[in-house]
Amino acid sequence: MLEQLDLARKLNKEEYRARMKPLKFEMYEMGRAVHDSKTPVIVVFEGWGTAGKGRAITELTARLDPRGFRVYPINPPSTRELRYPWLHRFWLKIPARGEFAIFHGSWYRRVLIDRVAKNISKQEWRESFRDIQDFERTLADDGVVIQKFWLHVDEKEQKKRIKKLLDSKTTAWRVSAEAKMESAKYDEYALAAEEMFGYTQAEYAPWTLVSAMDRRGMYVQVFETLLARLRPFVGGHLIDLKPASEYDAQVLESEIEDAGEYRPHANT
Repeated sequence: MLEQLDLARKLNKEEYRARMKPLKFEMYEMGRAVHDSKTPVIVVFEGWGTAGKGRAITELTARLDPRGFRVYPINPPSTRELRYPWLHRFWLKIPARGEFAIFHGSWYRRVLIDRVAKNISKQEWRESFRDIQDFERTLADDGVVIQKFWLHVDEKEQKKRIKKLLDSKTTAWRVSAEAKMESAKYDEYALAAEEMFGYTQAEYAPWTLVSAMDRRGMYVQVFETLLARLRPFVGGHLIDLKPASEYDAQVLESEIEDAGEYRPHANT
């Protein structure tokens, strides 16, 4: 699947602004529609270290009411969490109805990082695929809308980004040990990802593979994909926010950018 991605595609500034502006408006209103329809939403960001998961989440959440989402950065389980079944800590992060739960990393680290690093046995990571399938199926049956993104860069680009970060004292801290391992074992990690897609791609919990070689294109694809995924579930609660004039567009864009100017939801 990864080989089919067009990693050479790029958007210039003009194309990006033209395509992104209406997406920003719709995402702003989508947050309200998710709340009003009481639809719980899970958005998973997986991919290579330095691919831009944090940047994509920042761009997305800038368009949402801060009261309507939670972001969960997933780290290795704590000693206490290891006392429970491995999915227990993720059950505790399931979104309330009308809320987004956005995962920077997720339960998939078990069949990616833990597998490649050999933190668990082959039998354990293989059995984890069935656990994940049951987990996501149960959530979907209960009305949770799930969208999963894999942000992809090629081996050369990942090594280039890691080197650039490590070359500066102010950014070196951003390169985790896991990102270094991914880079050192790129082919092995890519193979694990391909197998993961095969076992966990589902209509109720789809994967979307996104080229992260170009940040502008990445943002546009993430927005377009998530909006298309959510419309069938909340369409009746959406309001057309197309501005009537350039002045209205500037006013609305200013409101979207300013978290203090979000219009209050009912019953909050």
